[in-house]
Amino acid sequence: MPREGAALRAELLRVIAQSGAAVPDDVQDDASLIRSGLLDSTALFELAVWIEERITPGLDLTTFDLAEEWDTLRKLMLFVERYPREQ
Repeated sequence: MPREGAALRAELLRVIAQSGAAVPDDVQDDASLIRSGLLDSTALFELAVWIEERITPGLDLTTFDLAEEWDTLRKLMLFVERYPREQ
């Protein structure tokens, strides 16, 4: 994994942990987070806030299927990388 990808992964795991979600340290990038129940509504809210702070012009939760596009760390990283970082 490139350094940027590793940093983004670590940052996502930090945000998830701060929300109180109990995601295992060794979670695989393709492991289900939402459908498995690892992420609850609080964790998803915290992720939405964090992602919105990074994306320009903002995040419209009605424009995508959150349960599909955010269900794994890999999908979360791809989602965030699709948008320019807010300056």
